Formats: sequence, C-alpha cells, structure tokens
Amino acid sequence: MQSNVFILYTGGTFGMKETTNGLEPSSWEEIINYLPAIKNQSYFDFFNEITFSYDVLEPVLDSSSMNPDSWKKIAKKIKVNYDNYDGFIIIHGTDTLAYTASALSFMLENLNKPVVMTGSQLPIFHPRTDGITNLSNAIYIAGYLSFGINCIPEVCICFNDDVLRGNRSVKTSTNDFEGFSSPNFENLAYLEQNITLNNNLIRHKNNGELILIPHFSENVVNVTVFPGYTPSALIDLIKNKKIDGIVLKTFGSGNLPETPQWHELIRACEDNGTIIFATTQCPNGKIEIGQYASSKILKHECVISGKDITSEAALTKLMWVIGNYPHQERRDILSQSIRGEMT
Repeated sequence: MQSNVFILYTGGTFGMKETTNGLEPSSWEEIINYLPAIKNQSYFDFFNEITFSYDVLEPVLDSSSMNPDSWKKIAKKIKVNYDNYDGFIIIHGTDTLAYTASALSFMLENLNKPVVMTGSQLPIFHPRTDGITNLSNAIYIAGYLSFGINCIPEVCICFNDDVLRGNRSVKTSTNDFEGFSSPNFENLAYLEQNITLNNNLIRHKNNGELILIPHFSENVVNVTVFPGYTPSALIDLIKNKKIDGIVLKTFGSGNLPETPQWHELIRACEDNGTIIFATTQCPNGKIEIGQYASSKILKHECVISGKDITSEAALTKLMWVIGNYPHQERRDILSQSIRGEMT
C-alpha cells in the first residue's frame, strides 16, 4: 500500500552548517539537495511507492530555543494536515527533543497515527552524518503502510536503530550516535537488519477524533534537591503566588533533607494551591513516598508521586495540566498515566 508522509523541519543539528559564528541552522532548500530520493519522490520506489510533503517551521531554530509556543506550532501543523497523511516526521534538534516529544504526546489526544521525531548528532552536510540513517528509519515508522509493518500510533523518537516512546525518552549522550535511551521502558521497536516491533507495548488506536489541547503554564519550576539545599527562596515565590507547580527531583526513592524548611514548604503549597510533582533524580527506578522516614514529609495532598516518569515528561505534563485543567482535576490527571508516560 502507498504511504503519504508529512515531514516538518524545525531546525537542529540535522540541518546545521558552519558559519563564522559556529554551527547555525540552514534552509530546507539547502538540506533537501542532500536527500535526492525525497526531493525526487523516489524513496524506496524499488519496494513500494511512498510520497512526501514537507514544510518548515519558521523560524528554524537551534532546539535550545524551543519553547511552548514552538510546541503549539508543531502540534497545529499536525492537526491541520492530520487527515491527509498516514504519518508525520518531525526533524528537530536533540537538546530538547525529549521535551518536545513529551509535550506533543500530551497535546495530541486520540492520536492514531505515527508522529516520529528524529534528528542527528552530526549535520546532514558532514561526511559521517547519522542524519540520513535516522531519517531513513523514521520513514519506515511513519510510512508503515508501504513496508507492511504495524502502525505505532504514538509520538515516538527514532534515533540510531531505536524507536522509543517519546514521553519515556531522555538524551543520554552529546556525541554517541545512540544519543537517546528509555530508562524505565523497553523500546517500541528495533530497526536492525530486521524490524522488530514490541507490539505488546505499543498503545492501541482509539476511535476518537484527534483533539488538540494546546496550553501550557509558565508558572512552573524544576527543582533539583542537593546536599545543603534549603527551599527558602521557593517558599517566598509560593507565598507571593508566583508558582503554581513544582517538579521536585528528590534523592533516591523520594527522600529529602530532614530540616524544618521542608515542612514550611508543604504548608505554603497547601495554603496557596501549589502542586508538587515529586520525582527521583535517578535515571532508573521510581519514587516510593513513605518507604524511608525522610520521605514521609511528602505524604500530603499537595504532593503527587511521579513514579518512574522522566524529568522531561514530568515538567511538560505539569505545565500542560496546569495550563488546561481546573485545580480540582489536576491531581487525578497527574497521578494517572494518560499517554503511557508512567508505569
């Protein structure tokens, strides 16, 4: 069967070129000359017919400049083109790719088609670029109809030979071609000589219409606890109603220093309706509030366990929940795995 695939270029290392200021994004017109099979609509024509359309998110950005407005623009591009394509590929910088993948997973409710995010560690212009391999693999997942493989109706990251659930992924290397991993969740697929899908892990399609839920709160902070840290400044921000939510990256399985300021923080959050989304700093494992005496302080209504959620997914989910739902609904949504982001 023929697949129609939509490619959206947003910037990032994939399309970088050398300038006097260092690496900067280049135009899609420059990039596509290095991708003749896509430019000429002849990609995998030997096997099955597959057609491409492409668009550019203006302005193209280094991914360190991505923000919630950028996430909304990407999601709107998918929504507007949703009925005309079988799958979508988002070419994106690697630094914040896991944040964007997580954000899109929450924004796109009832997603029934692949949204495949990819990029590269070396630019497409580099003789040893990994960009061509990554894009080729992404085409297999987005253009699944042409290759006789099952649909992955999720936001996923395709990098090196791995297909990872987007909201379970983290960037783990600045230079290895295998730049991403999924610490607490197995790959959705392996793209080696044979393509192997973990069909038991892939989320099921549903019959609902795609719904875009686009808003994000800016009144959220990501706080990493460290030896000697006291939350005094955080308490002041909460009392002055500057913060609606905190991703609190605790020690181990949910532990905090046993100092009076943490009790004051909890009281301030309860008085001002501020949510603490508690997570662990450890890349593997989960938070278990109450396992140790030093975590019992978190057993309060204002605290929600993030279980084994990644830092990227925790932050984007908290921003998204606060941005779209009234206070009385936030706890239930945060405590549930709504897009497969938590075990």
